Amino acid sequence: MVHWADYMAEKIIKERGDKEEYVVESGITPSGYVHIGNFRELFTAYIVGHALRDKGKRVRHIHMWDDYDRFRKVPKNVPKEWGEYLTMPVSEVPDPWGCHDSYADHFMGIFEEEVEKLGIEVDFLRASKLYKSGEYANEIRLALKKREKIMEILNRFRDMAKQSHLPDNWQPIQIYCPKCRKEAEFVKWDGEWKVFYKCPHCGAEGETDIREGNVKLRWRVDWPMRWAHFKVDFEPAGKDHLAAGSSYDTGREIVENVFGWKAPMTLMYEFVGIKGQKGKMSGSKGNVILLSDLYEVLEPGVIRFIYARHRPNKEIKIDLGLGLLNLYDEFDRVERLYFGLEEAKNPEEAEELKRTYELSMPSLPNRLIAQAPFRFLVVLVQMPHLTGEKIIEILKEQGHVPAQLDEEDLNRTRLRIQLAKNWVEKYAPDEVKFEIQEKIPQIEISEEIREALMEVAEWFEGREKFTVDELNSIIFNAAKKRNIPSEKYFGVLYNLFIGKDRGPRLAPFLASLDKEFVIKRLRLEG
Repeated sequence: MVHWADYMAEKIIKERGDKEEYVVESGITPSGYVHIGNFRELFTAYIVGHALRDKGKRVRHIHMWDDYDRFRKVPKNVPKEWGEYLTMPVSEVPDPWGCHDSYADHFMGIFEEEVEKLGIEVDFLRASKLYKSGEYANEIRLALKKREKIMEILNRFRDMAKQSHLPDNWQPIQIYCPKCRKEAEFVKWDGEWKVFYKCPHCGAEGETDIREGNVKLRWRVDWPMRWAHFKVDFEPAGKDHLAAGSSYDTGREIVENVFGWKAPMTLMYEFVGIKGQKGKMSGSKGNVILLSDLYEVLEPGVIRFIYARHRPNKEIKIDLGLGLLNLYDEFDRVERLYFGLEEAKNPEEAEELKRTYELSMPSLPNRLIAQAPFRFLVVLVQMPHLTGEKIIEILKEQGHVPAQLDEEDLNRTRLRIQLAKNWVEKYAPDEVKFEIQEKIPQIEISEEIREALMEVAEWFEGREKFTVDELNSIIFNAAKKRNIPSEKYFGVLYNLFIGKDRGPRLAPFLASLDKEFVIKRLRLEG
């Protein structure tokens, strides 16, 4: 099976022709926190670009920050006083938290740092700088010249949607008042570079030169203008932009009939959310999960894997609960498959999974880096007597990682230990949490179970070294020869050590505890 990114790359080459450079684009308005749903747009563009590069093509990935959009509403997490900045460019609204140059910079800065950690090469551009530098001046003047054509296209689609036509005085531009920076009203255009305005906010009126950067194209014109300006070949979009009559449909006609470029190819991407969270994430509402939140519990490669393995038109629900353990298991299995250390049940599916792994890794290793099982780390990090280095020793002793670890192996293992700690603290359900009992809890223990516990204790005492499988056998055999029901037997064992009826796999758990403590507890001493 061909990975969806490779399929799209082949389609782009076929339909756009063999070019010296292909341009892929993504874009976001920094009106609030840029969350894991927004990231899907950037990653979809990136991974298609990645596939093009793997075919020997040169690729430029533009990510457009639409920071010259108006500040439309005050989010819940922003002081109400920020209402005084409404209709100003978000790039000129002050940062409510006082740590960045502007409101937009606050959100853009966080996201750019997050993306860098994922090893994604992208050319971040800011609409505010492009407009203010006069880079779009010719296109703005062209849009004003072809205003009637643009209106005709937009009105035709409004007819299809049974909407009223645009007003006769509609313009393809909006103006920011040079004095108060809020949105001003259009008065007239002189046919060349001057636009006359009147500001309803501060009362200023006069003229501004298009090349000065106070004039901006409206969204439905701005988007297709960018396609032509940067010669974009591919840009993914959410389903709201790709619905019949939406901005992609109108943009396709505007870019061809006004700006003389063929609309880029696209892919529709679906919603990304967190399992159990109701409603759609919104940066302006503040109910968001950021890439930073995922970094606390997931390796960068695992984050990329989540997005790479799902076709864009499939919804992603990230499970930060127990499902996260399954995610790590799956990722590790695919990684072993890639390096030929595990056999695939379905050879055809295996090729797609291997390709998914290639596209997921920020930097593709040339060998399997030590995989400390995340599920077991979750157990080990809850043992107060274990430091990070002692955990690594236990992983070696039980055969989870090689006896000799180089720097790459150690870095990954230490990272996973920290991620496991974070997960236990922030997201782990109570069923996987435990505390080692300082004292023997008051529980009923039959004579048969006492004998079985004593047998296991004596076995422990007589061995300096042993394997987890050997310990597992003695635990089971001690109960089996006495016909002790498993549920009752293991219930006692778990209660003795963690005060619960169930817990982690018992043999690896006991093997990770202090030997003398285990022996004393099995003998019911102390």
